[in-house]
Amino acid sequence: MTNHTPSWYPSSAGDPSPDNLPVVVPATDIERINTLPINTVPINTAPIYTAPRSSRRKFLGFAAAGAATVGAGAIALNRTDSIPSVEEATEAVADALPTPTTRPLVASEDVAGRTLVVVELQGGNDGLATLVPRNAGVLYDRRENLHIPDEELIDFTDEYGWNPGLEALAGHGIAALVGLGATDMPDGSHFEMERRWWAGKSSGVDLPGTGFLGRLCDQLVVDQPVTGVSLGSGPSPAMRGEKAVTVGLSDPEASWFLRNEDPWFVNLRNGMANMALESEPNFGPMSHARGGLNDTLAFAETLQEIDNDAIRERYPDTNLGRSLGTAAQLISQEAGLRVLHVSLGGFDTHSDQRGTHENLMRELAESLDPFLVDLAERGQAESTLVCTTSEFGRRLAANDGGTDHGAAGMAMLAGPVATGVYGEMPSLTTLDDGNLIASVDFEQYYATIAEKWFGIPSSEVLDSGVAPLEGLLTV
Repeated sequence: MTNHTPSWYPSSAGDPSPDNLPVVVPATDIERINTLPINTVPINTAPIYTAPRSSRRKFLGFAAAGAATVGAGAIALNRTDSIPSVEEATEAVADALPTPTTRPLVASEDVAGRTLVVVELQGGNDGLATLVPRNAGVLYDRRENLHIPDEELIDFTDEYGWNPGLEALAGHGIAALVGLGATDMPDGSHFEMERRWWAGKSSGVDLPGTGFLGRLCDQLVVDQPVTGVSLGSGPSPAMRGEKAVTVGLSDPEASWFLRNEDPWFVNLRNGMANMALESEPNFGPMSHARGGLNDTLAFAETLQEIDNDAIRERYPDTNLGRSLGTAAQLISQEAGLRVLHVSLGGFDTHSDQRGTHENLMRELAESLDPFLVDLAERGQAESTLVCTTSEFGRRLAANDGGTDHGAAGMAMLAGPVATGVYGEMPSLTTLDDGNLIASVDFEQYYATIAEKWFGIPSSEVLDSGVAPLEGLLTV
């Protein structure tokens, strides 16, 4: 069995509140812990990534403490760096150089209106129980009482059928990418493989300090306040960028704060607006902080337009349903968002996998179905790509009613995709220590999103600059 808890993982210290927000403190900053504000709780002494030296986003972190706190579900501004040191802040003040808030768009003009929605299936989704090979005697032999009989599968192709829980997606054109994973040195740890997927580097060596989705946002940022948003799970490391502003919204319905006319909330909103005003002298760090606060407040105005009642009527009353309902409305507002991230947890199915996994598939399908219909009605279906990620698949053999951490998995895509199965299904007889062997590196998957969807050369967002997959998208 794989150890689920790495040495750097923090122990629970109770639920954070807006007055007691936790932050990650890199090991190099241990000597400065005593200088942190009283209400700051360091919960980790080792960084997930090695952060870039300095950027505008460092100063956006100052704004997170104010505009980022929205009711009980905080909008937390993602940042690539830790709290700036005295030396760094002094250097920034001395230089007082203007820092660009935008960068040239690498993507070509014909893809300027496209949006990406990433659904992260946390825990390690079992690809063999999502898209099930038909007439696979090996599965029956190795997964007794766990394998789904052919007659219960949702029809897809002659060779494959979908999990019964995905019935709500049967009417939508779905593409499946099988054999997906890390082809170089896969790892069975959730935390290790999450880090690789978030960073966009399958080998796990020399991980960058930014996330793959954040780097996409860096390439896509234009004169809009926010380019990427994580909904329903707070800030995601995958969304860490250097230039673009990305926001994490823990509670998709947190916009109630923006409409509450209680004097306390009115005063708080007015106070944040005043903090964002330019003043003299216009020192570098404070100017950056005000710019970040302005961006966040501008995005808050976008959130204010969210119709939560309409979401409740149309979408399941689940975190994923509410998140996707919010995503559909945000996309339709055309407020500059290009990358949206949502998540669904519970896929670490070591026991009772048959029932648990099918229920998760049902929750996924019954949330994506109204989302895809909603996008079509809003005229956004052809300009929105939906894709899934998961840190790894599961092992071939059953293990006490479930499956252990594996290697190769699969992904689903919806939108302008060519319906069918892509990649190469791993052998069910030739295994690596019981694991399916990945045939498609997830960096190729990412390169496909970057180049084929956004027109961004993979070398701009991936160290390897690997070539994209052909034929998966119809654009």
